[in-house]
Amino acid sequence: MLLPVFVLFANLSRVLGIDVIGTRWALFVTYLTFALPFSSWVMVTYLRGLPHELDEAARIDGASSWRILRSIVIPLSWPGLVVSGIFAFLLGWNDVLFASVITNADTRTAAVALQVFGATQEGGAIPLYGQLMASALICALPVVVLYLVFQRFLVGGLTAGGVK
Repeated sequence: MLLPVFVLFANLSRVLGIDVIGTRWALFVTYLTFALPFSSWVMVTYLRGLPHELDEAARIDGASSWRILRSIVIPLSWPGLVVSGIFAFLLGWNDVLFASVITNADTRTAAVALQVFGATQEGGAIPLYGQLMASALICALPVVVLYLVFQRFLVGGLTAGGVK
């Protein structure tokens, strides 16, 4: 899928005269293209698991569709939203293949910068393993913090019966 995306962006640059390759917008559109179907699938599956009785009870009590969405559906769907958001974030955060082809030296992602840093060698053939591991730890830190912050939502969002 890398070649068609690259050709599409190259032709878009040629036709419109706007450089797309080497920009953050190219990465944004590429990751959105991959993350949106997966996130939609996760959310549809999660929302189908919500009990319809809550919706019916709210209708009987006279709630409008907007009120049901705002007061019942959205608060109950937070675990599913968090899971799909974290998976979408991780898709872009861990990607090296698309980011290494679509970006340039100014718009590299952290994963590509880590790969380039690991490939460079100073004064010989021995990589700087201490600095490489420190860089890998710094690149992994946002993912760990994200997990720690949203841990309680993740457990509820990954289970089939996320609603109690």
